[in-house]
Formats: sequence, C-alpha cells, structure tokens
Amino acid sequence: MRPSKKEEILNAAVDLIERENLEAVSYEALAEASGMSKSGIVYHFPSRHEIMRGIHQHQADQWEQALERAAGGPANSVDEKTRLRAVVLSQSSSATKAELLLEIDARGNEEFSAIWRQVDKRWTPSPDDIEDDEVQHASYLVQLLADGLWMHDYVHEKPLTPAQRKALTGHILGMLD
Repeated sequence: MRPSKKEEILNAAVDLIERENLEAVSYEALAEASGMSKSGIVYHFPSRHEIMRGIHQHQADQWEQALERAAGGPANSVDEKTRLRAVVLSQSSSATKAELLLEIDARGNEEFSAIWRQVDKRWTPSPDDIEDDEVQHASYLVQLLADGLWMHDYVHEKPLTPAQRKALTGHILGMLD
C-alpha cells in the first residue's frame, strides 16, 4: 500500500534527523526532502511543534507495530513474558540516530513523552516494586539489558557484530525462563 502524504512527510523528517539532527527539521528542508510544496506540508502540520509531535507519534507507532509482530498480537492479547520477549527482540538491533535523538527529545516535552509512555505502559515492565518483588526485579533487569543492547553502538566505540548481537539477544531471552 502506498503511504499517505502525511506519512511521506514524517518519513522524510525521520530521514532528515538521521542524516543531520532534530534542528534540521524545517518546512523548507521537508519540502525538499519529500518533494512536496511547503504549503502542502503546512496543510498537514500547521506548526513545527505539530511536525515534531507527528514524528514522535509515527516512530512510537512503528515501534508498537514491531512489538506486535514479535509478540504475535497486541499487548492486551499476550502474556507478560511474551510482551517482554517482544521488547527484547525489538531492541536486539542497534538504534538509529533518529530513534535515539527522538527518545532524548521526548524527555524534555511532556506531550512527546506521553506518546512513548503509552507504548511503554502496554509493553514494558514497570520499575515499581523492583526492590521487593523478585519477579518484577528480574523482568526489569531484562528490560535494562534490552535497552543497553539497543543503544550499545552509540555509547561504545566498537559496535557489536551481528553474531555478538545474536548471542547477547539469546542470553537475554534465556533469562525469561
């Protein structure tokens, strides 16, 4: 299926962030990157804030779709272990620059953060009670390992090889048993 004009704009925006940074997202840059007119972009996104909100929602939706594929269904149709397994699998590949920058950006804006929080609430374990509940403690530790695997290549000089990623993913998944 062909993506909508709005989706084309959002994909072009993510590509801009990947190539440059968040500040690169402007009406002019999006018009050039998407092949649309500036007025066409303004029609879909009347402010830069709306563009950024749209990008966060677009990326969060894409992550949730990946989680659903890995789990075999929506969060409310699978058990906690299956949800956590899906999180590990979705984070077993390296984050992109755009994904990391958007995650960091979201923490500085409550509206953007709420978009990601909704996906987190459905899929990831809560840190509540990790001091007293061994199962919650173990689940959250698996989540932290998956997070670390996802961002590893951006915080360490030497990226992981595909074989190393596969081995680490297998070990993390083994912790679910």
